Amino acid sequence: MEGVDYLVDERRKAEFDVDSMKIVWAGSKQVFDVVDRMSKLVAADPVFRKDDRTMLSRKDLFTTSLKKSAHAFKRMNELNLTYEEATELRFFVDEPTYTDLHWVYIIPLIDVVYC
Repeated sequence: MEGVDYLVDERRKAEFDVDSMKIVWAGSKQVFDVVDRMSKLVAADPVFRKDDRTMLSRKDLFTTSLKKSAHAFKRMNELNLTYEEATELRFFVDEPTYTDLHWVYIIPLIDVVYC
């Protein structure tokens, strides 16, 4: 699901190379490619939609965020994402999930111990 790019005219008028600026801003071409790919993956997946978040009750928000988190972990496994890619995917899902403790403490520990 590609959205409408409202900044096309502004980018055309820019006096510098916008793509080069994006790469510098990201830190490197590899990081930019990962970030770009993960952002498009999240934007294209209807499970990760965010437009109804403000209208959900707390219980529905909790339930939806857990479903999105489970779907994100499923996609990480299906696509065999690296830790960096999975971290970017999780960032772009942008849900107030309750899996942060798991992600911040347990996964890095597993990564250190078993990898």
